[in-house]
Parts: sequence; C-alpha cells; structure tokens
Amino acid sequence: MSTFGTHFRVTTFGESHCKGVGCIIDGCPPGLALTEDDIQPQLTRRRPGQSNLTTPRDEKDRVTILSGTEFGYTLGTPIGLTVPNQDQRPHDYSETDLYPRPSHADWTYLLKYGLKASSGGGRASARETVGK
Repeated sequence: MSTFGTHFRVTTFGESHCKGVGCIIDGCPPGLALTEDDIQPQLTRRRPGQSNLTTPRDEKDRVTILSGTEFGYTLGTPIGLTVPNQDQRPHDYSETDLYPRPSHADWTYLLKYGLKASSGGGRASARETVGK
C-alpha cells in the first residue's frame, strides 16, 4: 500500500529508475508556513551518495512543491511534492531482471504486485522513502 494515515494521509509515488519520486499529503490544515526550504534540509540528510556505505548514485534530491501552497502557506488542499531522479541507471540491472536478487525485496514485490520491477527494485527501492 502506498497510502498511510487516516485524517492526515501521505501517498508516495514513483520508482527508483523512473523520472522521479514524491508524495501527496492530504489533511494538512490551511495557513501553515511551508516552502521547499522547510523540507529540503531533511531530504539533504537522507540524500544518497554521501558515504561509501550508501549507493553511489548521485541524486541531488531537490524538492518541488507542485500544489497545495500559495505564497509560502498551505491552502488546506492536497500538497503535491516531487523530487526528480537525475542519476537513473536502469541498464545496470539488465543481467538480474529475470530472477529475484538475494537480500532484496524482488520476491515479495513479485508476490504483491504480480510482476518484478526490472530495475532497482521499483517501489521497493530506498528512493521511495523520499516521500516519507
């Protein structure tokens, strides 16, 4: 499931090697101060490529607020946030696209969605956490 919450809901979207990832936030009251500058420090903290322990992908993780705010304040309508994937490498997975990879979520993804995302784990990628 890609939606979490009841009164305050977050729906995430996107995959590791598509054009981008993001989320829709529904249930935020109007009048709260919110800009990209408020969100960006948290995305910068989780950004890949900052350590030799993480993926070598170099994603800038620059957030854009698409909807739900005006002049830096929430409108009480759904807030759309998107982060482009700039370092997409789907071809890196061409030799592993037939079988589930060990220690990855490929098998459970196959059971849940009925197909295996051929590049980077699809929704089971760490990129999906951008919206959380």
